[in-house]
Amino acid sequence: MIGTTNCGGSMLHITSLIAVYVVVVLYALAGVLVLTTGRALPWRRRDVLRPRWWGCGALLFAAGMGLCRYASDVRDRTVLDILFGVGLPLMLGGGVLQVLGQRVGRGPA
Repeated sequence: MIGTTNCGGSMLHITSLIAVYVVVVLYALAGVLVLTTGRALPWRRRDVLRPRWWGCGALLFAAGMGLCRYASDVRDRTVLDILFGVGLPLMLGGGVLQVLGQRVGRGPA
């Protein structure tokens, strides 16, 4: 394992850890689904113009969010800086790809 993690924690901390990772996994699964099928999720089909870009953005965003969540538990400052330094650009790049994949400024299809 990289760095030293805070293994102990309150029940609220453990619950938030599980909740965030569930969201990360679901978001990554949505990105994989969009990339494999080439179609946006049913409730997003009207807004997504380029599903492949949106799917890549979802995967990058989920990876960045997972790295940042893991970094919040690391105690080693150098590893923390590296994980946040990698996770935040992944999240920003994923968000940009998702915006580029949507129908921005055109209104409903």
